[in-house]
Amino acid sequence: MTEEQARELGRKSGREAGPGLVTFWYKKFDLENTIKAIGKVTSEYGRHESGKNASAYYSESVKAVFGMLGLDCRMEENEDQVTAYVDALPSSTLLPPLKLVAKTPR
Repeated sequence: MTEEQARELGRKSGREAGPGLVTFWYKKFDLENTIKAIGKVTSEYGRHESGKNASAYYSESVKAVFGMLGLDCRMEENEDQVTAYVDALPSSTLLPPLKLVAKTPR
């Protein structure tokens, strides 16, 4: 398989299977559930060590799923891992609640 074939297969997989997988596990296809699902199917440290074609596949698959949510993402990939950077507004379900700190005047 060529790298471009792996990328095309990743795009197709992301578009066709991504939303179904997210909704199967979490009942709603949204950003928070997509991030949880990606975490569920990837290893703890995010390394796959399967080569450049696997990185191309994973990169395009993740990019396609985020694209279906209307989000652009920047991908970094090498032969061992893929990292996705997504710009999105923070949400209460993605971030822990902030603690209010009261300052007392001196």
